[in-house]
Amino acid sequence: MTEKKNETVSLREASMASFEETKVELIDEDTDDIGAKYIHLIKDGYTKKELKWAKLKVDLNLVPFLWLNVSIAAMDKVTSSTAALYGLKTDLHLKGDEYSWIGSSFYFGYLIFCFPAGWLLQRFPLITVGSVAFVIWGCILIGSGFCKSFVPMIVTRVLLGMFESPVVAMTLLVISGFYTREEQPLRTGLMYTGLSTIFTGPIGYAVGGYKEHWFQPWRSFYWITGGMSIAWGIIIYFLLPSSPVNCFWLSEKEKAIIIHQVKKNQTGIKSEHWKWSQFREALLDPKVWAMFWFQIFISIPNGGLTNFSPLIVKGLGWSSRYSALLGTVNGVMQTASSWMTTFMIYFIERKWPNSKARGLVMIGNLIPALVATILLYTLPFSNAKGRLISMYFAFFYLGPYIASLTLIQANTAGYTKKVTCNAIYFVAYSVSNIIGPQFFKESQAPQYPLGIGSIFGAYALSVISLVIYMLLCYWDNRRREAKDPGGLKAEDHQDTDFKDLTDLQNVHFRYKW
Repeated sequence: MTEKKNETVSLREASMASFEETKVELIDEDTDDIGAKYIHLIKDGYTKKELKWAKLKVDLNLVPFLWLNVSIAAMDKVTSSTAALYGLKTDLHLKGDEYSWIGSSFYFGYLIFCFPAGWLLQRFPLITVGSVAFVIWGCILIGSGFCKSFVPMIVTRVLLGMFESPVVAMTLLVISGFYTREEQPLRTGLMYTGLSTIFTGPIGYAVGGYKEHWFQPWRSFYWITGGMSIAWGIIIYFLLPSSPVNCFWLSEKEKAIIIHQVKKNQTGIKSEHWKWSQFREALLDPKVWAMFWFQIFISIPNGGLTNFSPLIVKGLGWSSRYSALLGTVNGVMQTASSWMTTFMIYFIERKWPNSKARGLVMIGNLIPALVATILLYTLPFSNAKGRLISMYFAFFYLGPYIASLTLIQANTAGYTKKVTCNAIYFVAYSVSNIIGPQFFKESQAPQYPLGIGSIFGAYALSVISLVIYMLLCYWDNRRREAKDPGGLKAEDHQDTDFKDLTDLQNVHFRYKW
């Protein structure tokens, strides 16, 4: 074993001759990643039919569950905006910009718990962490329906943010364990949509019709969505696998086939050993910080539009109930953006495998949002339909945001580095969602010119930060190609397969951009 370790380390050191010196912590080179033990099950190979069937089983069983995972998690982000249509501001005696702080406070909890959530996701089974989070925040949502003043509502929103912080990261880690880097954009686009509004819109419309009871309709909206979250947390505990290794609906050979495919990513499945060298590398990697700023800018519109779009619609002349129902279209536009962006990336990379089109597709799909924001700012207030349509297209940011999540998973190797980067990016997500609502001043309702202007600026800065990220990836790939021609085109890299190396440590790695 010692000779094998030394041989592996020497191979790695040779391949990284011109790269910066990096300390590699070797726990057990053969079994550090949980997927390594399955590779021997396919030493005799497998047929295309077996591969196709295994992938079909993953798509049919995993994608619908992860779509519901994301959609139900997204409901609590819009609970306060729907509740605001039905008297939340009056019942809680909100003054000035206190409603903006209710929108922002959720992300303080997200911010606080990002790094602890990353540690939990590495230390414990992914789905166990996610299931517990769903159940706890469902209970908190129900409690939110009993709040009678500003401070208790702020507390519940902070707690909600804390317990939601592991869920998106958990879902991304599950995706990266089942799919190759080329397959991830399409599946992520199918999972990450704006279709949570198909739940919240009709529920919001329905509760608005019941007024003969001791409580306001907005309270029952919290109770219903909270109950749904609790039920879903229990369901995923039993039915959603964390990785191919513990997937009960795959045979042992099918697990090995999926793991063999994912091996090409050079990102591994999961390692339960925390490595401080990978943590430090994540903090010092300039590409991480370029993407951090992209996440800051692209998520500012989310913070503003999620909390204020129902109030913008109501200000255009529609009733509270119809404003809730019209909000369903927000999700349709987000979904259209997500599917357009991810399908375009999938099609281009399938047709031209060596193309570098992800960043360009993301920028192209930000253009409708940029134009819509300009129209929303400049159209006269009397043009209600034009402003409504412009607001819908302003939600087109979701596609580029989702594509950035697939880029993060594709370009980050080393499990500790991956969970650390996820935490860093969700810190950015939290900060921008805290900032976003603060541009929407109560004194400027219902037009909110400062808020709309901030969204336009955020979209423009998103493009600039993405271009910087693309250039960094391009330069690093050129440097690697000079030392290791071909890179990941080779089928096997025994010196790096399932060794839990980071993207910087692995000279065979190539960045998507």
